[in-house]
Amino acid sequence: MSDFFGDDFTAELKKYFLDATLKEVEKFVDLVDESTMKRLRPEIKEQATSWTVDAKSNEFAGLAQWLEDFTEKMDLLDQPESLHKVLQLLRKYLETLLVDAKDSVELAAQFTIHAQSSKESLFLHCRTGTQEFVVPILNVIEISGTLPLYPLPEKREGLAGVIPFRGEAIPVFSLNEYGFQKLDAKQHYFVICEFEGARFSLQVTETDELISLKDRELQSMETHPAMIAVPFIRNFFIKDQRSVMVLDLEKLVAA
Repeated sequence: MSDFFGDDFTAELKKYFLDATLKEVEKFVDLVDESTMKRLRPEIKEQATSWTVDAKSNEFAGLAQWLEDFTEKMDLLDQPESLHKVLQLLRKYLETLLVDAKDSVELAAQFTIHAQSSKESLFLHCRTGTQEFVVPILNVIEISGTLPLYPLPEKREGLAGVIPFRGEAIPVFSLNEYGFQKLDAKQHYFVICEFEGARFSLQVTETDELISLKDRELQSMETHPAMIAVPFIRNFFIKDQRSVMVLDLEKLVAA
């Protein structure tokens, strides 16, 4: 535990940091609601990283660790109420530091973040060879194994061709061009999806059950460099001791 009011000059610097951080946190507490959540989340995350650096510079080890934990759990705070609650917790922590004049890991433990997401979504479980992934079921229109695949007049990176579907020519993504295993199976299926008005298809060897997932079950691909690097996959989860990837359809369409 460190008493940081032993030196007047150092004490003033540290009190200034705490006071300035407290004011910034209070600003976010007042602003965060349903309409501002999406816009403010990246700003809060960036600011928390800056606060962490300053906390370390000012020798607030407990606060620095708390802020690192806050940054890591930010994605689990998927509702305005949950983010608002944690910001209020941080405000109380900072107010306590200013009053008690001491920082410690024990003090930080009194303000533990409980960030479990309540958001739950339903996914379609698919396979391409031995690799597994899921697609949000809300974006799946139909699954078909009888449609012909036609090549494009000119080869386009990432596309295997088009299929006819309800009077439209639907592009089919070539997943193997993004690092997935090449399809060698004779039997395959087309998972036809729609995202923000754009229709497309995924060619898979098998579709399986529907899987319900909570956000807290998802793990980041960035923390597991051994897994394949695909621009439209940021998360995975463990099912029966196997890794199953989660497709981000927004990034897939933009790929």
